[in-house]
Amino acid sequence: MKRPVLLLGAVPRITVPIARSLHRHGVRVEVASFSSIEPAPRSTAISGFLRLPSPENQTGGQPSTLTQLARLISERHYDMLIPVNDPALAFISEHDAPLRQLLYVACPPPEIVQKVLNKSLTVECARLAGIHTPSTYRVSNVSELQGLADQLRFPLVAKPYDKSGEMQFKVRYFQTYQSLHQALADDEEFGSRLLLQEFVEGDGVGIEVLMHHGEAVAIFQHRRLKEVPASGGVAAVAIAESPEPMLVDQALKLLRVLEWEGVAMVEFRYDPTRRRSALLEVNGRYWGTSALPIQVGMDFPWYEWQIAHGEKPSVPATYSMGARWRWSAGYIERWNGLVKSSARKALQHPALLKELVPSLSDLCSRDALWDSADPMPAIFELLRTAKNLAVSDVKSILRALHSPRRGKKPA
Repeated sequence: MKRPVLLLGAVPRITVPIARSLHRHGVRVEVASFSSIEPAPRSTAISGFLRLPSPENQTGGQPSTLTQLARLISERHYDMLIPVNDPALAFISEHDAPLRQLLYVACPPPEIVQKVLNKSLTVECARLAGIHTPSTYRVSNVSELQGLADQLRFPLVAKPYDKSGEMQFKVRYFQTYQSLHQALADDEEFGSRLLLQEFVEGDGVGIEVLMHHGEAVAIFQHRRLKEVPASGGVAAVAIAESPEPMLVDQALKLLRVLEWEGVAMVEFRYDPTRRRSALLEVNGRYWGTSALPIQVGMDFPWYEWQIAHGEKPSVPATYSMGARWRWSAGYIERWNGLVKSSARKALQHPALLKELVPSLSDLCSRDALWDSADPMPAIFELLRTAKNLAVSDVKSILRALHSPRRGKKPA
């Protein structure tokens, strides 16, 4: 009888596809999360959910997060622990030794994991592997920014330096020195974990790999067609593509330099016309578009489970190219952002309104979460997203109504 698996982290578009994959093969899946903002999963493929205390908000009167997790593992007899997001990956890495005594941990040892959580270390490893990376800078405050003023070339991309904690943003774009200077001046916390990189032209392409003993067991490629936010971020619409040999070669070189074991996504900016690429980052766990390879016949969670249990996966030589995937909640969030940013500009540039009309191919793309036999994950995420966007928009309108008008002094 197969023992259950525990997923640590409750990101619906990642957690639910993994759970469904394993559930189809007779593996019971449960989920735990120590994040207060991650929703409880609603899928029939998930047998149970537990919210653990946040490691950052521990009090002396309660058992630690590790103690509660270890107790859960012992009581529920899990034999495999899979991190679903970066905070979960960081937590497992921090407590690697005691956890490995209890079950199979689906990530490499801490010294390797740290090289993908810390983006500066990732860049160093990429350069060792001979892979092009964008010019990268650490800037914590206005003073440091001023010291680099002559070196910076705009536009610039701002990212969190370390992916271990819950991130307030994944990526922000700055077109001018003045706008970046203002952001640092307005918010002292903004620069505390900031990494700046030059903007690289091209498409966002992910090479997903399952590594075992230095060899690639399975390889998949997707390209982002639309992102949320629209200026650049995570995939809202993506397409399955034939792996580009140059990108695969670079991804495998980097993963071997890292001595990576398990699943990872190596993300590039790629210009196919010029055949130029630049590394963006490495996700050392399942990625946001995890449902797409599963939908087209590359069942990464099942292959990883098989390897963990001493079995040899039967991986297909190819998969369905051209299949499109849509994260509906992200698509709606993207559309909402476009509406707000385009409202004023559209009067002078009506062509901008075309971007607000969903294309037929987008609407016909396969949904990240929808399954007629298990509809609740998709329904609840859409309802939650619509509610959050409505509340946010109402607050913005109220702030605008109550703020003093330009050119008039408040009474």
